[in-house]
Amino acid sequence: MRNSENVHRSGNLNDFYAKLAHKQACITACQPSIERQRILSKHVLTNSLLLDVGCWDGSFSQFLRGVKYVGVDINRQALELAKQKGLDVIMASCDHLPFKDEAFDACSMIEVIEHLYSPEKTLREVYRILKDDGKFLLATPNFVNFIDRINVLFGKHPIAGTEHQHIRFFTWKTLNALLEKCGFKLEKREAWFIPFPTRTITRKFPRWRKLMRIMAKALPNLDEGLLGKWRKSS
Repeated sequence: MRNSENVHRSGNLNDFYAKLAHKQACITACQPSIERQRILSKHVLTNSLLLDVGCWDGSFSQFLRGVKYVGVDINRQALELAKQKGLDVIMASCDHLPFKDEAFDACSMIEVIEHLYSPEKTLREVYRILKDDGKFLLATPNFVNFIDRINVLFGKHPIAGTEHQHIRFFTWKTLNALLEKCGFKLEKREAWFIPFPTRTITRKFPRWRKLMRIMAKALPNLDEGLLGKWRKSS
């Protein structure tokens, strides 16, 4: 029996909302956030049942050991790639997670919330399906990271314009405020790296990138990303 069958609350595994909105979803415009997945994977306990919301091709599972993994996504092409890996995945909208209340020990949502029209609705769904004290792992871009603060001074920003897929923007303060509103308490803030002096230089030189990750721990508001572990609080 697959992990999802134990916690499913509906006889139909293919969620209506996902099928309606994403019959022709494109698979080429998105790449898994491998480094952020690796950083957050250490917070998933062995033998826990984890729901990966916005799982894409299930790449997060490669960093998990002894974890019962279930993934949901709205892109059927990405889910086919996940199924080829033998993963337990379901096409479902994150606004309508087709699972029983308090079914999962942990939930991950990595580079997803910035794409959502109704992030609060999704977070309340995550709260519902998590057990008491369940862990929630989340990563999203930091709208006020170092280099983008500089970009704004010169009248530009990499996500400006109508064609960008990101429609929700967060800082540590606004993200944590939203999560607290939805019933989550921050347990651990993780660091990625500060994009100084530019993203290109930070990504090109591993030693410099390592130093910028150390700096991100000291100056989290300048970090390229917002990563952390939250707990469902009663």
